[in-house]
Amino acid sequence: MDGEHQSTIARLLKIMDSSPGFAGLGASVQTISSLGDDLDGGTRKITATILRDAALTSKLLRISNSSRNARGGRNVSTIDQALMVLGLNTVKSVALSLALLGSLSHKPQSNQLHSEIVAAYFCGTLACEITRLNAPRFSAQEAQVCGLMQNLGRMMATYYLYADIERSRALQAEKNITEDEAILHVLGMSFEKIGAAIAHHWCLPDVLQNSLAPDIGKAPPRVAANAQVWHQLCSSFCRRVTDALFRLPENREKIEIAREIEFFRGALHLKDVEIRELIDKCLLETDTLLAEIAFPGNVEQARTLLRKASERVLDMLASGDRLTKDSNSIGGRTPVEVIQQVLRLIHDKYNFDHTLICLPDSSSGLIAIAGVGKNVSQVTAKFRCYGPKPDLFRAIMARKTDMFIADICQPSYVKLIPEWYHEVIGARSFVMLPLLSEEKLLGMIYADYSELRSSAPQELAEGSMLEWRNLLIQALQSGSEKLA
Repeated sequence: MDGEHQSTIARLLKIMDSSPGFAGLGASVQTISSLGDDLDGGTRKITATILRDAALTSKLLRISNSSRNARGGRNVSTIDQALMVLGLNTVKSVALSLALLGSLSHKPQSNQLHSEIVAAYFCGTLACEITRLNAPRFSAQEAQVCGLMQNLGRMMATYYLYADIERSRALQAEKNITEDEAILHVLGMSFEKIGAAIAHHWCLPDVLQNSLAPDIGKAPPRVAANAQVWHQLCSSFCRRVTDALFRLPENREKIEIAREIEFFRGALHLKDVEIRELIDKCLLETDTLLAEIAFPGNVEQARTLLRKASERVLDMLASGDRLTKDSNSIGGRTPVEVIQQVLRLIHDKYNFDHTLICLPDSSSGLIAIAGVGKNVSQVTAKFRCYGPKPDLFRAIMARKTDMFIADICQPSYVKLIPEWYHEVIGARSFVMLPLLSEEKLLGMIYADYSELRSSAPQELAEGSMLEWRNLLIQALQSGSEKLA
């Protein structure tokens, strides 16, 4: 490990070791992961461990008595009974989830961390199910814990090195690069390597440390000969599937999962249809259990939030467009690079679901040229307003004033919303902001929320937003010959 990597890890471990809120997590993970598979032989130890945690005891009893687990109306009132009803898989998963939740809450980034825990729970559930079906000779409980801990490095870095994470996001916006590229530049190492270093520092069981090893090679792996290799390969596959489901744009999800299934097919005995059904089942089970323990978040919320961190700004301009030319540079960057950075900054500040920049086209048309958000490639390609039939977007453009539409379903708006908007975007509220230079309309910012918003975001015409709008105007002016 080089000096830069050592510096990042040393700094992180020093902060973690000095944190009262996290001092016991390593020990908790060790204790939970060491709980035996044999309920008959280890019930007393397991029960004693659980009873030391009042919150865990309460949650397990609540889940045991839920309608999903209730058996013949029997009331579960002891931990021994709960263990028999739920099984050790669920007990371990809930215990680890609550340990993480208790340690990671009460921070500005808590929503991000809650979403990471949701992703971790799904990863563990999937690893457990694949092991149970395809390798029953290995421990499903160990598989679940290995899966649960796969994004340990990401969670710890987000919690303790949040200033660095924020710097990586600023770099991501400035350079329009991926989250992984930005993290590597700022921290000097990947989240996976951070997780492996923490597991080693905590002296976690060998099988768990091995499962967090970040590199398994570029060639498809061979069939696992022992438990350590199985858990490493199974965890790696489940982490990659989790990343595809929770971090990649939706239009890349199926392609990436298919690629991972093919890569691990021989080693994990995978079958396409079976795995895809298992993924859907584990997503549903994750949501159900999270609801039962009153977890502050669900699968859909987690996927929406985590995907935003990995979104890149897409532009639809050809290489010959003046906005892409170095000769029109602004502070050493092409106009489109400025546009990409500013769109990302706006998108993140106001937590929009889509943020686009649109240009006037012909006498009365409006087209999107760049954007960031959910399925942005489809959205940007489809955002085209033309023809004799009036629409709300061109009507707002003609007014050249800031406009917030709280609800597109209001009767006065319904007939003015194009059909493609419902099919591709489907947002309930949106805002449009003109970019003017001496009363000449150079472009429009379009940004939306999927859910209904009663009022517009604050400071759309002042502060940072005013500065960003001026930067966009400057970028568009540099391409005035193209736009004229």
